[in-house]
Amino acid sequence: MSRILLSAYACEPGKGSEPEVGWLWATELQAAGHDVWVITRESNRGAIEADNAERRRPGLHFAYYDLPRWVRRWKRGNDGVHWYYALWQWGAYRVARRLTQTVRFDCVQHVTFVGVRAPSLMGWLGLPFFLGPVSGGERVPGPLRAGMSRAAKWRERVRDVANWLMHTDPVMRASFRQAQHILVATPESRRLIPRSCREKCTVQLGVGLSREYLAWTGQKRTPHDGVLRLLYAGRLLEWKGVDLAIGAVKKLRQRGVLVRFTIVGEGPAQAGLRDLSAQLGVEDVVRWVAWMPHEQLHDHYYQHDVLLFPSLRDSGGMVVLEALAHGLPVVCTDRGGPGVIVNDRCGRVVRTEGRTRDEVIEALAESLFQMSGDHVLRKKLSAGARSRAWEFDFHRVVERVHPKVRQQDSPAAEVRTAFQVSAERAGANLVQLTSD
Repeated sequence: MSRILLSAYACEPGKGSEPEVGWLWATELQAAGHDVWVITRESNRGAIEADNAERRRPGLHFAYYDLPRWVRRWKRGNDGVHWYYALWQWGAYRVARRLTQTVRFDCVQHVTFVGVRAPSLMGWLGLPFFLGPVSGGERVPGPLRAGMSRAAKWRERVRDVANWLMHTDPVMRASFRQAQHILVATPESRRLIPRSCREKCTVQLGVGLSREYLAWTGQKRTPHDGVLRLLYAGRLLEWKGVDLAIGAVKKLRQRGVLVRFTIVGEGPAQAGLRDLSAQLGVEDVVRWVAWMPHEQLHDHYYQHDVLLFPSLRDSGGMVVLEALAHGLPVVCTDRGGPGVIVNDRCGRVVRTEGRTRDEVIEALAESLFQMSGDHVLRKKLSAGARSRAWEFDFHRVVERVHPKVRQQDSPAAEVRTAFQVSAERAGANLVQLTSD
């Protein structure tokens, strides 16, 4: 058992996405028998304490910190969040330093937000420092930017430049240098880590599901009415590839497939996507559903046949894992986390390398067409989806990074063993994932 300090800016139960990742690191480490202290935002306190009131978790402690109210007004839009997060990191480090004066921690890990452009100050504590899983190195291929607006193309270029300039950021470089072990979500992100630090890297997806969630969900029942029901769930951003999905729906209709496409989400790309569905003549089969509380999304997983998730640079893809847990096959691109999660046993992964936008749309449509008339295939993929989801049991993620060690070992020896074993196990897991 170790005493572990977590830095988790986003950490909230039942929220999905990044907050869910922070929450799973905290609760699964505690369930594995570790004593865990979590530094997170004050705004997360209500949901955390409500959950803790329902189920007692001895050994799980929270320290809350937020910037003054007048500074919180800056946290508007993507740029505001980045500035606020950078300032929050400094305050969280001061909270952590005070905690180290009363608690003898074995190590510290920074889990959210974690990116190649998001430094952590926890390495300055003088403790063995785990960083990650780090993401953000994924990029939209040049040919697939053709369908984006000028503004979106500009943002992608700025992001490319920012990733390149990361190597000149002394705070970010210090984070990599101080870390004894760096977890990276995808191979693309690993390639952005300074060469001098890459030998400390292990590719480890930053998403997973709790055993409680996996046991609660079940395999969906496939209807026989001849309609292919597709689902997308997530923010409506141009790099999410929803325009590619709408294009694939048109291709399916041209091939005589009865199809319905439900889009659950909101975002700045929504107006343009609505216009696109009208231009392509598929507005009558596209249903728009406003974003909803996380717990209400579960019914949609059971009501559809396939999750269509052609995102072009997602590092994680929590919605993909949730869909698989509900027995919903997934069709996605090979970009980032979803392309690692999905295999031929639970869905289809469309290759993007060297392909134009129209070629990717055609490949998505072909994968969906194969499923549309084959009830047996969809049933087989549904069973494979459930099986695949269990391979991402978050308890396994925790054990790979912080394995249980012998009580007689010293804290320093415990940490060294943890790093060695986590690297070996995570490396073996990567081989398994990629071979699938």
